[in-house]
Amino acid sequence: MKRIVLLFAVFIMTASAASASYQEALKLFQEQKYEESLKILAGILVVDDDLKEGSPNYKIRFLAAHNHWKLGNATAVIAHLRRCTVIDPTTPDPFIDLGLYFIDQKRYGDARAAADEGLKVKEHHMFFWILGRVAMERGDYNRAKEFFEKANTLNPEFFISYNDLGITLMKLKRYGEANAAFSVALAIKPDSAEVNNNMALCYLRSGKEKDAITYAEKAAELDPGNNVIKETVKKLKESR
Repeated sequence: MKRIVLLFAVFIMTASAASASYQEALKLFQEQKYEESLKILAGILVVDDDLKEGSPNYKIRFLAAHNHWKLGNATAVIAHLRRCTVIDPTTPDPFIDLGLYFIDQKRYGDARAAADEGLKVKEHHMFFWILGRVAMERGDYNRAKEFFEKANTLNPEFFISYNDLGITLMKLKRYGEANAAFSVALAIKPDSAEVNNNMALCYLRSGKEKDAITYAEKAAELDPGNNVIKETVKKLKESR
């Protein structure tokens, strides 16, 4: 009996040490010390424990993937996130991050595939947003509109999707609807320089320069160094 108790105590101590190491690795990640974070994670990852109940490998691999993402190590990012989908096939998170990573890398076919896989796990608003971004990047604006609207239905507070819906509607030259989408995005996130700038562009293309100036000035105030916003302000000055 004493031996069993001793072994259990050793396991608790080991798990506690792994947890402390993980927290240190997370802190280093937040401090943008990605190599240092990975060294700690490599020291506590036991590959053979991936499918062991209670194993910390899911969160270790998830954090490792994001360190590699920051370092530009594509193969490692994908490998760790893919392994996370095996360790816990019930959560959409690794599929979401795979989709986001592929969009970041302009690998739109892979992003769509990741979102489609994830939808088999859960109907999550992020998957429809990813599919919307893929469609938008490919110039299929009607399809993008459908996906963004679905994302908005599932999460009415997801301002990014309303913003992208507005951009899509502008591409379709449906400026009144675009204005409405940007208005919702601003109601959720009034301090977004990007959304304020997009609203300015929408008004500009609608021929409402006075309203456009108001939003462009707000965007410039929120992000004075943004070159895209500076270009909007320039267009407004030229339109006078």
